Amino acid sequence: MEENKQIWPGSAAEGEIEILEEVLVWSNPVARLFNDRVRFPNGEGGEPEEGEQFRLGEAEDLDDGVVVVPITHDDRILLIRQFRHPIRMWMRELPRGARNRGESPANTASRELREEIGYEAEATYSLGRIANDSGQLTGLPFLVAARVRDVGESEPESTEAIDQILSYTFSELKRACQRGDIIDSFTLCAVVRLEPHFSGDRFAYSSENAPPSNQG
Repeated sequence: MEENKQIWPGSAAEGEIEILEEVLVWSNPVARLFNDRVRFPNGEGGEPEEGEQFRLGEAEDLDDGVVVVPITHDDRILLIRQFRHPIRMWMRELPRGARNRGESPANTASRELREEIGYEAEATYSLGRIANDSGQLTGLPFLVAARVRDVGESEPESTEAIDQILSYTFSELKRACQRGDIIDSFTLCAVVRLEPHFSGDRFAYSSENAPPSNQG
C-alpha cells in the first residue's frame, strides 16, 4: 500500500475507502463541499459496505495552497498575527494563501508575501507538502521557505485581519512552539521541516535534507 500518494477512486478490496460517486453539495468562490457515495472496506461481518463521507476542498479554479516561511537576510523568520474567524482567535502564524489553478507554488508564495507582509521573495526553497486535517480537508498545501527583502507596504485582502508582523530567530520560534505560545499547525510543521536547514540560528538550505515536493 502506497503512502503519501493520492489514490482515485480507490479500492475497497485493497482496504481503501472507494469513491463510487462524487457528490457536490455546496460551493462558493473559494471552497467546495462534497458528500461522496463510497464503499468502506470493513462493514458488518468484515464485508465491504456502502455509505457516505464528506470532504471539503478548494474551489474548482483553485489548487492546493501554499504556506510561506519568510526568512530575512539576517536569518530571522517572519510571522503574522491574524484573527481567524472559524476558531475566533488571534493566531501567530506563517503567511499562507490559495493557489490559482496552474500557478506555481513559488509564484503563490511571492504573491502572498507581497500582500500579507510587504516583502519580496528573492529565492524560494521547497520544504515538501502538508496534510493538515486529513479527516476533513482535501488540500495538501506546499510548504515553501523564501529568502525575502522588505519592499514597503503590504496589500492585504479586505477579508483578512492582520495587525502585526513578528520576527523570530529559529531557536526563538522553536521554543515558542514547544511552550504552546504558537499553536498554528502549519507553523509547528514548518519548525520540524526547517531544522535540517539551520545551523544554530543561521539558515543554509540543503536539498538533500528536503522532502520531495511532489507528494500527493
